[in-house]
Amino acid sequence: MYLCSIKYPAMRVLLLGGAGFIGSHLATALSLRGEHVVSVLEPVSAPVDRIQHLPVHLYRGSLSDTELLETILVQENIQAVIHLVSTLVPGCGFADFEKEFEQVVAPSIRLMELCSKHHVKLVYFSSGGTVYGERSTFEPFTEKDTLAPISHYGWSKQMMEESIRYMHRTQGLRYLILRPSNAYGPGQNLHGRQGLIAVALGKALRKEAVSVWGDGIAVRDYIYIDDLVQATLSLLGKEDAFDKTFNVGSGVGYSVNDILRILKEVSGLEVSVHYLPARQEDVSHVVLAIDRIQDMIDFQPLGIQEGIQRFASFVMDGNA
Repeated sequence: MYLCSIKYPAMRVLLLGGAGFIGSHLATALSLRGEHVVSVLEPVSAPVDRIQHLPVHLYRGSLSDTELLETILVQENIQAVIHLVSTLVPGCGFADFEKEFEQVVAPSIRLMELCSKHHVKLVYFSSGGTVYGERSTFEPFTEKDTLAPISHYGWSKQMMEESIRYMHRTQGLRYLILRPSNAYGPGQNLHGRQGLIAVALGKALRKEAVSVWGDGIAVRDYIYIDDLVQATLSLLGKEDAFDKTFNVGSGVGYSVNDILRILKEVSGLEVSVHYLPARQEDVSHVVLAIDRIQDMIDFQPLGIQEGIQRFASFVMDGNA
């Protein structure tokens, strides 16, 4: 599943949020290759069932516990930290943003200082959609485009990116910023608040209507989880990829209505829709240009029809 023929340099990696959807896939891909040593930090209350079978070093604690973080970096001789932590989803308001700033953004800046001090690389998962914001044209966003988020979620991601670049300029932090599009695939929560494909699949299986904000014509870029993992590990293993930012998507956009139609076609399930009033924090069209990452690594993402087919088959075969 994880393209094990690809050779990645052995590394000692700390995953922040390594028990989540994306993090657990990264933990699996890294830990099942014996040359890597993987540590994971999760809050005490966070479920870790996705990784409990893996040979990882699991630590329980908060991102704000600077002493614990430094102990892990030193004790495990960490070479790279992969940061996947966020408490927000795109529709969150200011109160949620304040919580995110206190619990994630500010502690992450202290983490950046620790990484600089101990010469540890930082890989940050930003957002491939919300950081760019809204515009009137439909061409794919490139990494050189201005960041103009219109949601608190996007604003928090932009803050993190700017903090990383500041620490690079002032303290020599080595970094890799990834802007993934909407990841989907096996292991994603079918009952969650985000992830259109997973939520729609879960609703269809339960014979419930899928709630859609607006008229369903909003366009997004989607990436199959294995492609995101492969891209991340390939970039992690290339020294000349660091101190750069990469979009990680498919380069192709699909509307919400397109996705629901494809899901119905490949799964045979009935997909009913409940349309709700549009939200002002949702952008209308986001597709990611992937020229930069394709110039750096061999990256040929899976087509949406095959990806949804694989995901639906996995779930309907009783694996979810």
